[in-house]
Amino acid sequence: MPDTKKEREARNMLSITNSKVFDTVKILISICIAFIITFVILCLISEDPVNALVTILTGPFRKTRYLGSVIESFIAYAFAGLAAGILFKSGAFNLGAEGIFIISGVSVAAVACNPITTNPFLHSVLCILAGALTGGILMVIPSFLKAKFGTNEMVVSLMLNSIYSGISMFIIRNYLLTTTTNTVGSKDYLETAKIGYLYEPLRISACLILLIVCTVVLYIIMFKTKLGYQIRLSGSNPKFSEYSGINSFKLALITSAIAGVLAGMGAACQLLTQTSFYQPDKSLTGIGFSGMLLSMLGRNNPIGIVISAFLIKYLEQGTQVLYFVDRAVPSEIVAIVEGIVILLISSQYFLRGFREKKLLQEGLKKDA
Repeated sequence: MPDTKKEREARNMLSITNSKVFDTVKILISICIAFIITFVILCLISEDPVNALVTILTGPFRKTRYLGSVIESFIAYAFAGLAAGILFKSGAFNLGAEGIFIISGVSVAAVACNPITTNPFLHSVLCILAGALTGGILMVIPSFLKAKFGTNEMVVSLMLNSIYSGISMFIIRNYLLTTTTNTVGSKDYLETAKIGYLYEPLRISACLILLIVCTVVLYIIMFKTKLGYQIRLSGSNPKFSEYSGINSFKLALITSAIAGVLAGMGAACQLLTQTSFYQPDKSLTGIGFSGMLLSMLGRNNPIGIVISAFLIKYLEQGTQVLYFVDRAVPSEIVAIVEGIVILLISSQYFLRGFREKKLLQEGLKKDA
């Protein structure tokens, strides 16, 4: 009995030839390969490699505060991943998230250190808005220069990272420098600016709710709106999008502004929950660049990026727990897992031959 149209469609949705199914399988196989290699390394350096691997995978669940640390620490990285994801989805090579985090931190600290209002809710909201506004404005600069003058977006954004870092140090040293310690850091934030916990055992704060809202809104924008379609089309086929009448200059500015706002929010969430003062050379360094890797892990999908950020922080916490059990295993071993997964996922050739073979087989079946 011949297959019905619905049966063929259902089978195609679950087939490896389906791009979404292929991406999912590719990610799962990459993770498995990464853990196999990690286990081999653990066999070489640990006396009990099986227990070491189990500790990495289950460590954060052994104490509530361990899991709470994961929840609290992954939020800023997820924001960085979302910022990088929307840029990469549009085909932009703006690598300025690192500098945006650092310079937005100055705006957040400036508002947090001054008694602008005595209302705790309003003060913390103003801090987040200051970071978002700073990020939204400054992230546009590389895209504007590229669209207007044809400059290299990647080079400009990397140079601006250094410039923003220098400006941040200058502002902290001359206007916000603390006098209580010898470190280059801002004054302590006022208590009204800090974001407290909604559920302290798991360190759940309003920042987690903000992240969820931003992720849902960004997903809707990317996959359910005309703007999102234009962003995806511009990234996948820039020539066709140009011939379709899409204003590439306007689109580049909007995309960069959204990314900058997300990065600024991430900076605010990190500072107001995990620090009491701002150090430009320590507090936020590395988060912007980590966001680019998370974007690759999440395939530039907002939900995938957030899940990737949580999993990476989960593994990092697991290795920290392992360090207390087996000091022979360095906590940096999670970088091996992360690096292998990113290498395999980003590879254009990994599993490509298998998929092409399946496509050929399905094509021959249809012809027959």
